[in-house]
Amino acid sequence: MKSGSPSGRDGSSDKPDLFTGETPVESAHKTWSKVQNDLSYALGPNVHRSWTGRLHISSANEFVVTLAAPTKFIASKIESSYQEELKRLWKKHDQVAPPRDVIVSKPSQDKVVVPPARHRMPERPRVQKETVLTSTPVLSSEKSSNRRARLTFENFVVGPSNEFAFAVARQVSNFDIAQYNPIVIYGDNGMGKTHLLYGILTEIENAANPKKVLKISGEEFVSAFVTSLRGKDRAAIEAFKAKIRNVDLLMIDDAHFVASKPTSQEEMLHTMISMVAEGRQVLLTLDRHPDELEKASPRLRSHLNSGLVCKIGSADYELRVRILDRLISLRRQNGHPELTVPAQARDLLAARINATPRDLEGAFNQVVAQSEFLGTPITLETIQETLSGSKYMAGMRVTVDKIQRAVAEEFKITLDDMASKRRARAVARPRQVAMYLCKKLTKRSLPDIGRRFGGRDHTTVMHAVKRITQLREDDAILDTQVKRLEETLRG
Repeated sequence: MKSGSPSGRDGSSDKPDLFTGETPVESAHKTWSKVQNDLSYALGPNVHRSWTGRLHISSANEFVVTLAAPTKFIASKIESSYQEELKRLWKKHDQVAPPRDVIVSKPSQDKVVVPPARHRMPERPRVQKETVLTSTPVLSSEKSSNRRARLTFENFVVGPSNEFAFAVARQVSNFDIAQYNPIVIYGDNGMGKTHLLYGILTEIENAANPKKVLKISGEEFVSAFVTSLRGKDRAAIEAFKAKIRNVDLLMIDDAHFVASKPTSQEEMLHTMISMVAEGRQVLLTLDRHPDELEKASPRLRSHLNSGLVCKIGSADYELRVRILDRLISLRRQNGHPELTVPAQARDLLAARINATPRDLEGAFNQVVAQSEFLGTPITLETIQETLSGSKYMAGMRVTVDKIQRAVAEEFKITLDDMASKRRARAVARPRQVAMYLCKKLTKRSLPDIGRRFGGRDHTTVMHAVKRITQLREDDAILDTQVKRLEETLRG
């Protein structure tokens, strides 16, 4: 029987066990090492690394071993999903008789990283949309925008696909005479068009003699114009025109929205003609070339093409790498100096997220948030796990179905053989190889893998994994086949 001697304040005891000759803490650490190996095998290495592998021995006595979780979130996840398996494996390996109970403790208070407060302008009374259009050196609503603080020319990463648009934006921010008018910058959503407009605003605001600038979205333009029409008063329409046109630089973001409204596009056309005639600069952004605006009138398309049209194209791999480097640098500057992203992990993101800079930033934020909230390092494996549901990782995910098909093709058997009861070596060996690869390349549990092979028990999968592991050491031909399958499945 176990001694009832008192334990320390932390629940631990230094009295050696009668059977093992070790203190409870010593035996607990040895048992936990064995349990972790089995957990990694049963749950999958990714699941174990993210959840149960985050636990550590907090205290131990003759009756109870306490495993501490780094956060309440992790403790709750283990309690709801993995506690039963954890207790089962602990009972299996604990050398103390009878086996001790094992509990997972939650921290009294999770560590919360609070980003440094950003400087904010004093709040202004909320105003109607039409009054926001009042022309000032720079709109007050733009001054107080948190988003604008990071959308500067310095933070715009330039590459072959956007260098022309960037050069044009820099010229506009320093213009004295409108050399090209109007200017149209077009490209897919998320390519950085709005970023350039905010960069222009910042540059003009910091100039010695700032000009009057109005940046307005296409939706705001339409809303303000419709509001003026509803007033059924000529003065209201004239007031709208004065607010829009009485500026040195008018920037309409997403002007394709205006071009889709017959009445509003006519007003935008007249505004553009009037301002160009007076030497006032007009800059518009579109999501496509002016000639592709289906609902735009031929006259509007003609005037949009009459100045300077420049495109922001897709970011190539090198540019995506540089964008990620800039995002990492900004993250470190803004309260997370400890952020570590290995070059291989960064390169994987750049290679897989072959889309817009906005999509790339979204994927980056998701990976970093996962790391910060769960405390996991950023690696190739954690990136694949975090973005496993993303369309960009779809071709990279290895599934049981893909493995079965690849193995069936390699060994010249049918897919039905994978789930059949046939035990002939010509069928059984490829089936074992498929089970082995499922355990190695996917996050599926042993019971789940067994179900995908004709409802087999998890012990069958364990046997298959051990058998193929042994055969790979002795059978060079089989080892070569398995390596070839791994390379094919990993892409």
